[in-house]
Amino acid sequence: MLKFFLLFFVLMTPAFLLKAQVSIKAKITDANRTGIPFANVSLSESRDSTLIKGTQADSSGVFELRDIRAGRYILRASYVGYIAYSREIVIQADDQRPVQFNGIILLPDPRQLNEVVIEGERKAIRYEPSKMTLQIAGNSTFKSSVNVLDILRKAPGLTVNPDGTLLVSGRNVPVIFINGKPISMSPEESLAYLNGLTPDLIATIEVISNPSSKYDGQYKAIIDIKLKADPLLGWKGSANSAFRRNVYSSSDNNLNLSYRSKKATYMVRGGYVIGDDYYRYIALQQLANTNYMGTYTQTRTFNNNITLQLGADYALSKDQSLELSIKTYQANRDMDAFNTLTFSEPFRKNILDISQTTNLSNPIQRNYAFNAAYNHKFSESTSLNLFGSVTGISNRQNEDIQIRDQLANTLSNYWKTALRNNILIRNIQADYTRNTKNTVLETGGKFAFITTNNDLKYDTLTNTNIFVSDAGRTNKFIYNEFVSAGYVSYGYKYKKLDIKLSVRVEHTHTEANSVTKNEVQKRDYLTWLPGASASYQAGAGQRISLAFTRRMTRPDFDQLNPFRFYLSPLNYRVGNPYLRPSITSSFNLAYSYRDFNINITAGREKDLMTRYPEYNRVTNELLYLGTNLPYSDFAGIEPGYIFSLTKWWKATHNIGIYYNKQQMPYLGNTYAIGVIDYSINGSQVFNLPKGITADLTYRYQSKSGNSLYIAKAVGSVDIGLQKSWWQSRLNTKLNAYDIFYTHAVNRVFREKSIIDNQFSHRFATRRLVLTLGYNFGNSSYKTKQSRANEDEKRAGY
Repeated sequence: MLKFFLLFFVLMTPAFLLKAQVSIKAKITDANRTGIPFANVSLSESRDSTLIKGTQADSSGVFELRDIRAGRYILRASYVGYIAYSREIVIQADDQRPVQFNGIILLPDPRQLNEVVIEGERKAIRYEPSKMTLQIAGNSTFKSSVNVLDILRKAPGLTVNPDGTLLVSGRNVPVIFINGKPISMSPEESLAYLNGLTPDLIATIEVISNPSSKYDGQYKAIIDIKLKADPLLGWKGSANSAFRRNVYSSSDNNLNLSYRSKKATYMVRGGYVIGDDYYRYIALQQLANTNYMGTYTQTRTFNNNITLQLGADYALSKDQSLELSIKTYQANRDMDAFNTLTFSEPFRKNILDISQTTNLSNPIQRNYAFNAAYNHKFSESTSLNLFGSVTGISNRQNEDIQIRDQLANTLSNYWKTALRNNILIRNIQADYTRNTKNTVLETGGKFAFITTNNDLKYDTLTNTNIFVSDAGRTNKFIYNEFVSAGYVSYGYKYKKLDIKLSVRVEHTHTEANSVTKNEVQKRDYLTWLPGASASYQAGAGQRISLAFTRRMTRPDFDQLNPFRFYLSPLNYRVGNPYLRPSITSSFNLAYSYRDFNINITAGREKDLMTRYPEYNRVTNELLYLGTNLPYSDFAGIEPGYIFSLTKWWKATHNIGIYYNKQQMPYLGNTYAIGVIDYSINGSQVFNLPKGITADLTYRYQSKSGNSLYIAKAVGSVDIGLQKSWWQSRLNTKLNAYDIFYTHAVNRVFREKSIIDNQFSHRFATRRLVLTLGYNFGNSSYKTKQSRANEDEKRAGY
């Protein structure tokens, strides 16, 4: 494939040089040189205003009009909330070079910004060669969404699991970017951030399902959230509260303030979550003596969590800018977990024993992060971006664990634990971009250093009522990871064809030190990650693209730590310090035509990291151990379509059909079972009278699994209502999630002759949420919906 691309490039370059190809390219920005995403651009004949071409700028404000013949034209650029821009452009018959000028600056239009503009709206989803863009601002498809997770539930190819984790194309865990930059956060902080970020603050969300070699090898998928930039000087703010009710009650409260001057923009964002949440684990297992053991665990968590973020963007000059931010996340939780193990005869009629465990703990997390970015634009075609971050994550937890024999009413075991976990992440990277004619050259490098120090102490109550250290459970584990990487990417455009070649190389050095076991595991490995893509604009609104990517996944701290992490007294997982990184190679074929899109993906992941169960027939303990599988083959096809049934009824439908086959060596046998499953999700949006928006969202995942486990079918249905008041200053939403309480994780072990085991995880997915939001300050928080004119629609935009 790479040889074909190189040969095509060599053959086409001479032809290009012999024939004049004039294009018009520029970046649309506001007065502070911040790009305006998806601004409308049109080119018309100067003499009679006949439309020649139309397009939209990309997410950074850059646009390009290609294959323009000699003549005199009027170039126009517009965006809701700004004064329209126009200028005359003359192209001579002997012109060879593309037309480039020092940007198009749109100035704010106070008359529009102080009004509610509802003239139509952009397409909710836009497909580009390397990404899918969700247009959030002013789009009715997402008006009733409470937060980012609500929005992503409606996106093609995205899955939001019951615990809030995300999957792209059914298998890849995405990395969260904010305004084009990765943000280091713990899983708890990331979930809190996505739950607290409302659609009012978001311009677009870009989903990159096949990242190029420009991005870290660990990034199999990226979700880049582009926040709104207010063009007005002065200050603005918003306050938002979401009141949730499931088994318990909680509230999520957020305050956003910003101030913009001619040279700088300052931002403050605060969040506060208070209230209870719950989780339930149920399992049934037949033991070696043919008796059954039933497990029931319910955990109630009281949250008292605070988020605070401060940021500032400075325009050092017209070509240089500096971005600074500092944030903290402080989680204070009280967790009460109650576990019951019920032992019964083979037919589960007579109860033989009941063991009850009470686990009282107070997890505390303190996260701090500092980010800095420097951007220098040397010319319209050359730029340099520097980015650095330091993130510290600190976890503290004390547990009081008592296990009682319920029938004998005696105390069986009494443990006390003390966890001290510290993680320090340091990153620095540089990216250089140069555009020359129809080519784009990108190169850069990155260095990351991660240290993790985990100290867990177990004390057990003895028969003499004295707590002593439990050597079998006490653990100290230190993990260091050094990553240095570099990449180069070359893109070439010829008429309607875009070609991109890239390669990334990463060197990784790791040190896993199990202090308790006096074992040190060191590793060094060099990984090459090539990528290639080609995209062809077949016609107005019609594009076909093909891409190849190679990604890697390093084992994380939790997977490497050789210690017991308990799910119940007889159920725990153990890390493996000898895990190897996995390598994923995949091809993606995509076709889009206006509101229809289809993606086809196929590939193989070598050394896939997973866990497998191992049953101890003497102690009845069930362990989940980490291992590398030889390979995992996967494929998928994902068609999606957006259409309007009437002016007030819009529908989105997405289907995914997936295949996976894992080679799983297990207890002397090798299992390789191909599994085909499908998913259906969609939404129906109704724009009702009196400004009310109603939303019905649904999801269904068929029976699936892997070589060892069967995953039962799962689905959910959500409904929502939204209405704005007082010229859109007050926003109210009422949402009911998983109204049939069917969104759960259920697994059944395939080989019952080895382990007769099944289990389920349930989270607080069925809930009622009332959201109140109020916008104040400069009145630019409006329903700013732009309408593409008829000429642009005919051109396919």
